[in-house]
Amino acid sequence: MNKIVFIFVLLVSVLLGSTGITPVMAQDFIETYEDQRLEAKTFDGNSWEKLSKELDYSGKPKETKPRETPDLTPPDTPPDTDPFDFPDLSPLFQVILAIVVLSLLAWLIFTFIQNNELKITPPEEGTVADDQVDLSQVRRLEEELDRRDVNPFLAKAEQEENYHLAVRLHYLALLKQLHQQKLIQWKKDRTNRFYLNQMRQQESYQNFRDLTLTFEQVWYGNHYPAQAEYQDIKAAFQLYRQGLQSLTTA
Repeated sequence: MNKIVFIFVLLVSVLLGSTGITPVMAQDFIETYEDQRLEAKTFDGNSWEKLSKELDYSGKPKETKPRETPDLTPPDTPPDTDPFDFPDLSPLFQVILAIVVLSLLAWLIFTFIQNNELKITPPEEGTVADDQVDLSQVRRLEEELDRRDVNPFLAKAEQEENYHLAVRLHYLALLKQLHQQKLIQWKKDRTNRFYLNQMRQQESYQNFRDLTLTFEQVWYGNHYPAQAEYQDIKAAFQLYRQGLQSLTTA
């Protein structure tokens, strides 16, 4: 042991000499080191036992506890529910119940619309003054022929010498009369050929066919008759309508 200390002191002396520390100072250091006493440390067995219990010498990786996912659903928010989802009922019965409920709802809506829809009441026949007749509304007159009076429009067309339009109005008045006498079934957007087929079994079919041809030549042929020609056409329509009227009174 002394040899080791001597060698250590010698090395230290060489190092200290290079740094300016003298051998005397090194000797004092050695004597001071030798005079020191080692204090015995007491071993705390209880602390060691407590610490050793927490140590794991098995070499196995520690088990990690699953991380709990926080519940982000607000406590006062009710879960989404389907109004037609009845968990205690069979799927077939749920479908039938849903159809019944929807059918009842559709029926209620339809009934409400029917009872509250706005109905435009057309003007009563014979109540339109001549100065209030608008010939641009002839299209509407044709669509509501069974409820409208043609005579005010016809008088207005003759007053303005619009004989082209007057021939059309004569034909509309004839169709309305045939409908009222149940010789044809008038309906909006039906063609003249349809009415000819309905009148085919009537004795007056040929006259009706001639008047239909006259109307089509004037209206669809863009023919504008003069006053004299118009009077002849007007007379033919009036004669035929008078004959139809006589059938009703007979």
